[in-house]
Amino acid sequence: MPYELKTSRYNFASTDQIETVTATHPTPAPATAKPAVNALDFLKSRPQVAAMNQTQNARPQKRAATPAPALPSKAAKTQTPDADSLVYKKASVPVHQLTEVELLPPTSSRSSSWQQHETILEFLRRLPVADPETANVGPWLWVHCSPELQDSRDDDDVDASIDSATPLLDGLLKQRVIFEQQNPGKAVGTITRKLSPYRDQLEVDLLKTAKKFGVTSSKWMLFPKLEDLPRVWRLVAEATAEGKLGPTSKVGTWSPEDAIKGCTLICVYTRDFSDLHDVKRVMRALIELGIAKRESKIYYKCDAYTYLDIKSGNEYKLPASLWSSEEVLEDRVKYKDGVITRLKKGSVLSDLFA
Repeated sequence: MPYELKTSRYNFASTDQIETVTATHPTPAPATAKPAVNALDFLKSRPQVAAMNQTQNARPQKRAATPAPALPSKAAKTQTPDADSLVYKKASVPVHQLTEVELLPPTSSRSSSWQQHETILEFLRRLPVADPETANVGPWLWVHCSPELQDSRDDDDVDASIDSATPLLDGLLKQRVIFEQQNPGKAVGTITRKLSPYRDQLEVDLLKTAKKFGVTSSKWMLFPKLEDLPRVWRLVAEATAEGKLGPTSKVGTWSPEDAIKGCTLICVYTRDFSDLHDVKRVMRALIELGIAKRESKIYYKCDAYTYLDIKSGNEYKLPASLWSSEEVLEDRVKYKDGVITRLKKGSVLSDLFA
């Protein structure tokens, strides 16, 4: 391998001396004559240069660049059995028990929650809600109100609530089978109407069960369009951190499904669905912030329903949400003897409002 001879390594006063030696050296004699010693050849034959040559030849060849690993998908992230999954799983523990700040170092850039050492603006810049790369921290971004504004509680029992509520749901399905056997050939709508009083009672019993076991956290649900998402999430995040809303708010990170639908879910939590004063206060705050409009309905869903996987179009024909903003603002939701329900005209539930 050729080398460049650097004058600093040898005792030449300047490069001119090397050029003079090589330039004034006589032309080599014929092969029969003893050739003259060339200064450059002489230098290359020195032990120091030979050692340099051996070292250079012994160096390993440069490795080819390794492609960067593919980023994990949202589904893969939620299935990872580590501390992250305790935080990112959508319906694993009550919202007030989500303590990601304890699970991850405060300086962790992987944290999907607003950290106390950063401003809300810094949090929003660290995890831009509309950026697909943000989904790598999990399916949700969280903002919890400042610690001094939080109301810590640990009296809920999600597992017990689910265990007690499941037989109630099964009971309604069994009653449906009985009606179908007693009324062969009847239309589905007829059977559904016959089940109406049983369904109303089921709703009351489910809420009683949730209340009994302290599973009371619930949320107002917003579905801003993708072009409005950064603005709406900023308003919600700031208001939550300042204690103007509930204890926690969250927003879904980017997903192909949301891109197709053109909107993303934001949840604004309250601590207790039975505290109608607080539920209504948060709704009014959303209107004052310009996030919601009085004339446009949004809906309120309890976490107890989320844990039971009660969604729109469920087999029990239960409403997936408890109330609409219209019902709450117009005081059409009542509370009596530990039971929260929606007022339905002509329903057995109206007896609760007497």
